[in-house]
Amino acid sequence: MNIRHLRYFTTIVEEGKISRAAKRLHMAQPPLSQQLKLLESELGVTLFERHTRKLIITDEGKLLYNRAKQILELMSGTLEEMKELSEGTKGTLSIGTIASLGAKLLPERIRNFQQQYAEVQFQVWEGDPIRIMELLENRIIELGIVRFPIDSSIFNMIHLPDEPLVVAMNPNRIIGNNPNTIELSELKEKPLMLLRRQKGTSMYNQDIYTVDILKDACLKNGFEPKIICESSDIMTLLIWANHDIGITIVPKSAINLIPNTELFFKEIINPTIMARPSALIWLKDRYLSQASRRFMEYFPIDQTNLKDSTY
Repeated sequence: MNIRHLRYFTTIVEEGKISRAAKRLHMAQPPLSQQLKLLESELGVTLFERHTRKLIITDEGKLLYNRAKQILELMSGTLEEMKELSEGTKGTLSIGTIASLGAKLLPERIRNFQQQYAEVQFQVWEGDPIRIMELLENRIIELGIVRFPIDSSIFNMIHLPDEPLVVAMNPNRIIGNNPNTIELSELKEKPLMLLRRQKGTSMYNQDIYTVDILKDACLKNGFEPKIICESSDIMTLLIWANHDIGITIVPKSAINLIPNTELFFKEIINPTIMARPSALIWLKDRYLSQASRRFMEYFPIDQTNLKDSTY
């Protein structure tokens, strides 16, 4: 058994079919099937139950898969670390972020980072929290900036500062006399457009966001909100609010997402409603590049968050 066999095996597990695994590995199906049989023969176990339309991994296969992933990750990380030691901090840093937090947190940090590490390039992926977590699990990105809920058994994290929810409205629809705040009760009977997280394709199937947060707050204050739109795209909500279709409620970090807008933003008070907590996250037991580790230094780090973390 060697590294090539482990890579073949993990690909078959992840694809569920030898034909798809062969395509991903850029090889013919018969040789891959033969390699699997040789691996089973060498180990003296059955790794898959063969069915007409799919492969079912056995308990022995599950054990090997978990160990194989660890071995492949360790080898990849070791090679990367050796390369970085010889070349210094360079390469490509891939980050995933939700739009509002990325617009607030990344520009200044990336600018300062580039001044010190000019040879590092950035790849930035945007999406909802579920998408970002899936990109991390698939090792397409190294770091993610998302909102809770976050599975702490899968991800390490650095908690980011809390922020309140704000109302965004067209000048023709300004509510209240205070230029900076608005009472929650003043939103009664107003047409609201709220952010909803899409259902994920993996374990991240939570379907929650400002819809639930605001609805709960309104019900506790004696009225049911008039919701005319729910969307998973915060830019859509802001654009619709700018066109006076309704009033949207978003995290405060979204204020600068649309430049040169006419929107008025007011923080909700009585009660103040906080957006879901956010964090910088990375996959546990994954080697992080030197560029990632250096970039994390630009975030306020509570050392307790890094306990038992694997870089």
